[in-house]
Amino acid sequence: MTTVVYSEDLDFIKTALSMVGEKVIVVSKSEVKLGEENHVIGQEAKEEKIAEYIVGLRPELTITGSTKRDKTVAGLVAGALRVPIIPEVIELFDNKAKRIVYSGMGIAELEFTLPIVITVIKKNVEVKVNQNCKVFKADLPGTEKVRILEEKRKEGGNVDLTSAQIIVSVGRGIGSKENIKYAEELANALGGTLGGSRPVTAELGWLPEDRQIGLSGQKVKPKLYIALGISGQPQHLAGIKDAKVIVAVNKDKNAPIVNNADYIIVADAVEFCKILTEKVRNK
Repeated sequence: MTTVVYSEDLDFIKTALSMVGEKVIVVSKSEVKLGEENHVIGQEAKEEKIAEYIVGLRPELTITGSTKRDKTVAGLVAGALRVPIIPEVIELFDNKAKRIVYSGMGIAELEFTLPIVITVIKKNVEVKVNQNCKVFKADLPGTEKVRILEEKRKEGGNVDLTSAQIIVSVGRGIGSKENIKYAEELANALGGTLGGSRPVTAELGWLPEDRQIGLSGQKVKPKLYIALGISGQPQHLAGIKDAKVIVAVNKDKNAPIVNNADYIIVADAVEFCKILTEKVRNK
């Protein structure tokens, strides 16, 4: 069986390898030496060309990550091969896949036959580099009109919230991008990490998307999760369901998160941050 793993994000490649083992073909933008073969496609390759390359490898199982680019490639491969696609898989075994459903409230187990395309949800796993990996340089052509001269990471880099023990997370209720500094000061005082809901990261851009917590972001399990001005939509609750203690700070006593919190504080999120930060610092 030929298995091909592709993602623009190295962590997704490692996640896929942890599910299927190392005897696979890894397609990546730069050399990673993972799998039995590592096909390097270059930095400028377009999604269509990447999909064509993967199809040319004649895979029975294709696994990609869940970034926007990854999902586009997965869809193109599935369309070209005329095979089904199973999205956001968390576990693979014996031609069965498990994926989160109902906004994180349940897990579905699906049985499939090959060939198939699968996208996976990122996990924090360790995969060793294979020094015997065969490296092939593909250097697929990119767009003729645009050429990448330099790549820079977004501010904040790749933040891993999955191992954080204390998280201070902000939602629309924080009021403005300028007010986020108060949440960050509180997080620093507590020795914690700053996170945010999808509206704050993906929609408003007040925080980088690598700070996003929820079904389409990172799933976290801290000892303490402080939700500042977060309403508590199902997608967000799915990402914090494993938190030990949830403290909800919200002006709206009827917000959905209230029913899912261990402690509820009906107050202005900014004023709460200022008061608690000062008390912690003066302790």
